[in-house]
Amino acid sequence: MPGKGQNAQPVLGRDGKAPKRANFCEINEPLPGDSVPYRCDVNYDPVNDCVWVNMSPQPTPPAGKDPERGAWEQCNPSDGLTLGQPVKTRWMDSTQAGPGKIRQAAQTVVKEMQLKGIEIGMVPYPVAENGTGAVGLPAWMWVGNPDDPQAWGPYTVSKDVNGIAVQATARPVHVTWDMGDGTQVVCDGPGTVYEDRFGKQESPDCGHTYMKMSNPTYKVTAITTWSVEWTAQDQSGVIETVTRSSQDVRIGEFHALNVRP
Repeated sequence: MPGKGQNAQPVLGRDGKAPKRANFCEINEPLPGDSVPYRCDVNYDPVNDCVWVNMSPQPTPPAGKDPERGAWEQCNPSDGLTLGQPVKTRWMDSTQAGPGKIRQAAQTVVKEMQLKGIEIGMVPYPVAENGTGAVGLPAWMWVGNPDDPQAWGPYTVSKDVNGIAVQATARPVHVTWDMGDGTQVVCDGPGTVYEDRFGKQESPDCGHTYMKMSNPTYKVTAITTWSVEWTAQDQSGVIETVTRSSQDVRIGEFHALNVRP
């Protein structure tokens, strides 16, 4: 084993590599002239056993320091022996943002994506287009603008928020249709566009039948649930958000007129 003094040689770890000085520490003070610390208590493998590690729980950060941008560390010998000397601690600033800051940055990006409510496609047509449906006849609902990525995805945005690079991709999960009569219909896809040739058929994937007249109208609201996957630095996650759009529909009754021959 090398002695102390000018001729002391760096001790290599079990992987044969010299220590990274930024994460290398020792409990015992080196003698003058030692080129590198080589002894940690009674341990002779300082690369693996004498390192700065995050303290848990974390003490209060120094004045003016952000707990999301740094941490308290202590010099940690694996065998726990310090030969009666106090364990050294230090505050270490980090260039990486903490998990809380990163998630906040991701949430900021999601808000700035400006996801939109869908353009409602529906039969009966809305009151604004002088449409009127009938009790007992099937209503069809669909996404009227599926080619708009901000309304129906996928929509990807890359943005830097306070030095944190975030990439987020939004995809719709489903649309919950609040039909205005107390009924909600959940449709996993965009629905099927109604065509005159379908007549009185029910929608194959997104429809509803009103059983009561409106008074005077029903407000139909389409609520799109989005799943936004994000990555930033070495973190990733999923944020769920919703968008809404609505329109009014009128539902009446059709009466057959009996005419005496």
